[in-house]
Amino acid sequence: MYLTYEEYTTEYGGTLDETEFNDLEYEAECYIDEYTFNRLHDETEFPERVKRCMNHIIKLIKTQMDLMNTPASGSDSDGLTNAGIASQSNDGVSTSYNVISASDAITLAKQDITKTINRYLQGVSNSLGRKLLYRGIY
Repeated sequence: MYLTYEEYTTEYGGTLDETEFNDLEYEAECYIDEYTFNRLHDETEFPERVKRCMNHIIKLIKTQMDLMNTPASGSDSDGLTNAGIASQSNDGVSTSYNVISASDAITLAKQDITKTINRYLQGVSNSLGRKLLYRGIY
């Protein structure tokens, strides 16, 4: 576990309950393991940047889940998801939403997670001195 529930709530102001946190922490850890080729698996202490990266990925996954559970304007049976307000009018009280497909929303979320991992873990090394994001052979 790269980020404990106690650290999540006390140091980063997390608000998820422990059960939901554990599920999302595991998902975030899987993403980091994929991009770091499991270079953190044998570690017992984790750098601050890894913990902050985990916190940010957990927020991204939670946001993605919330978006997927929000019905698109009118219907959620067509595989579309609400991606925010496109326009609003006051006098006529109408609101239009940007609508994208669920698969596009998942693709965008994965891109955000990849960018987060690259931003937070660039240049970070494990206890063996190996760069976490290094793509060559050690």
